[in-house]
Amino acid sequence: MFSHDRYYEQSKQWNVSSEIPTFSLVLSSAAAADAQKHVDHYVNKGLLVKLVGVRALAAWMKVPFSTVYDTLETYQRDAIIGRDEWGKISFSGVPKDNLASETFYAGTVTPVLHYCMGGLTIDKNGSVLDEENNVIPGLHAAGEVSGGVHGDNRLGGNSLLECTVFGAVVGKKIPIRSRVSPLQQKNMTHDVSAKDKTVLPKLTMDNVQQHNSEGDCWIAINGKVYDCKLSLSID
Repeated sequence: MFSHDRYYEQSKQWNVSSEIPTFSLVLSSAAAADAQKHVDHYVNKGLLVKLVGVRALAAWMKVPFSTVYDTLETYQRDAIIGRDEWGKISFSGVPKDNLASETFYAGTVTPVLHYCMGGLTIDKNGSVLDEENNVIPGLHAAGEVSGGVHGDNRLGGNSLLECTVFGAVVGKKIPIRSRVSPLQQKNMTHDVSAKDKTVLPKLTMDNVQQHNSEGDCWIAINGKVYDCKLSLSID
């Protein structure tokens, strides 16, 4: 796609000092109808604009009217023939014959960083390996930070699969340690001890029914009575 850029062609990296390339995405009324749900969504988001007539489209694209008109007319003609000069034989979303009244939907797109390839070498358990393929104790990786099996390419939509699968694998094998501070632990122990010494009275449903006002409401759930402050056992 960027083979015209000499730096990218040689290094396979984009020169950050270069101008960010942008492209115009143009849908005819037929193409928009095939993806109406998505088109409506993008129009509402302001990512696509509705333009009536090829002249309005050319003005939006900031491209000479004759260039846009001739391009669309050529596409119409190639669709009738069934083949274009590059060997294309499948034509869809062909604009209507009258380009002056055709409705177009247009938007601007640009390349963005979508998925990072490569990274730390891991085994099937998500453990990070050193240069000699030995497991590094206590170091785990999942998702894009780890090297996958696809090299410098990948299967479409496989990013979430990598994150989900190895995230679950790593998450299940990592021991969970308590993050309670010593002070919190002391207070919790004290509170538990205090509750253990409290003898809770036995209640019946008649007791619960006596507390049914907005300012004094008790609720019985699974054999326990709750009044927002106390948890009492019930016969």
